[in-house]
Amino acid sequence: MKISKFYILAICSILMLYLSCKKDKVAREILPDGSVTFDLPAASDVVTRALDIKNIAVVSIEIKAILKVNSSADVHYVTFAPDTSKIGDYRAKYGSNALLLPTTTYLFYKPTVAIAAGTNVSETAVLNLGFQTNLKKFSTYVLPLTITAIDGQNQDPKKSKVVYYVFNTGDALYVDHTGFTLTAAASSTGGVNVAGRAVDANTTGTYWLSATTASLPQFVTADFARDVTFSGLDYFIPTAVTPTTGGYTTSAKIETSSNGTTWTDKGTYAVDVTNAARKQTINLPAPTTARYLRFTILTATPFVQSGTSYSVGFVGGIVLRN
Repeated sequence: MKISKFYILAICSILMLYLSCKKDKVAREILPDGSVTFDLPAASDVVTRALDIKNIAVVSIEIKAILKVNSSADVHYVTFAPDTSKIGDYRAKYGSNALLLPTTTYLFYKPTVAIAAGTNVSETAVLNLGFQTNLKKFSTYVLPLTITAIDGQNQDPKKSKVVYYVFNTGDALYVDHTGFTLTAAASSTGGVNVAGRAVDANTTGTYWLSATTASLPQFVTADFARDVTFSGLDYFIPTAVTPTTGGYTTSAKIETSSNGTTWTDKGTYAVDVTNAARKQTINLPAPTTARYLRFTILTATPFVQSGTSYSVGFVGGIVLRN
C-alpha cells in the first residue's frame, strides 16, 4: 500500500511539473523578427572611434540591445554577431576604401546578453579588440554587426538592423618597409648567420652572429635604401640565445648616417633582452632622419658552445619605430 502511494505521489509530481513547464512555454512571449535592435539613435548605423595601433592593448567595445516596445513580461536573450558580407554595403554607402576588420583582431567576450523582465534595455555585450599593431596605418577598418538570434531563434537577416563599427587607425608602431629593399652589412660574420638576417621579417628566428674569432665590439649596419624618419628602434635577441648558452647583449651604441661614411653618434644604451618579448626598445633623444643605422654591440655575456666561451654579438632583428 505504501509503495502504491509513493508511485502515485511521484506520478502526480511529474505531471504537475510537466503541466507547469507546458504552461510556461505557452505563456512565454515570442518576439517577432525586428522587434529588438541596437541601443543607438534610430537613424544611426555607424559607431566610429580612433584606434591606436602603436601598442598592443585590449580595447573593449560595449554594445546593448533594446526592445522597440517599452518592456516585456519575460526575460529575453539577444545574440550579436559579425556579418562580414555587409562590408560591401558599407563601401557603397560610405566609402570604397574601407577595409574589413580581420578576424584575428577581435573576439566577442560576451555575445549573448539578457533583457530582464520589466525592462527594455539589455545588459552589456562586450567585443574585445587586440593585436592592433598588425593593422595598416591611417586606414579605416569596419566590422558590421547584427542581431542574429533572439531567445535562440535565428532572425531574418533582411529584418535585422546592421550597425557598422568603424575604427580609424593612426600611425603605425614601425616604419613601413613596403616598396624598398632593406639590406645590411656587418663587421664580421659567424658561419651562415649573415648580416641580412638581422633585418629580415623573422625577428627572433633568423639572426646575425659576429665571428667567434673576433672580439667585441662588433656591429651590423642597416641600409634602408632611402631616408627614413624614426624615433627609435626595437632590438631583438634570437631564440638561439638562452640562459644556458649566454650571449646576451648588455650594452649597445647607435649611430646614423645619410651616406654610409659620416656617422652621427645617437648614444650608448643599456640593453636587457631577458624578457618574454626578447627585445629592448631604444628611444632616441629626438626623432632623426637617416638612410643608414649602425648598431654596435659593446658588451655581452659570454657565449658558451661545446664548453668554449666566446665574445660574440647576436642580432635577431632591428626594427625602426615611428
